[in-house]
Amino acid sequence: MLAVVKTPRTEVMLSGVGADAVIEFLKTKFMVEIVSEDGGCVSGDDELVDANKTEWAKENKFRVLAGARLKIGLTQKQVADLTGFRQSVVCEYENGKRKMTRNAAVRFAKALGTSPDKLFN
Repeated sequence: MLAVVKTPRTEVMLSGVGADAVIEFLKTKFMVEIVSEDGGCVSGDDELVDANKTEWAKENKFRVLAGARLKIGLTQKQVADLTGFRQSVVCEYENGKRKMTRNAAVRFAKALGTSPDKLFN
């Protein structure tokens, strides 16, 4: 079962014994909307799509850099210090104003503890 608590915005996926009881408890404290009884599983006409191969993903690949940075709690300045880039250059990469090169992806990946392939393709 997939449920969304509207305020504060929280998504919850539950299954197994007691899932209904947890949802009922949440409903006593928050506005809850049941999004899917089957956990969001694909059925009928729905089709699984590799998100990385969508047009949106191709157009927004640059956003992965900011996400990786924020995930580990670093500032642009800290990433700049770790990579040897100026903070303004990190900002340009994060905003898609500068095209990611293989070399830059390797430097960012090392600083962020991720794979260069996640940043460059």
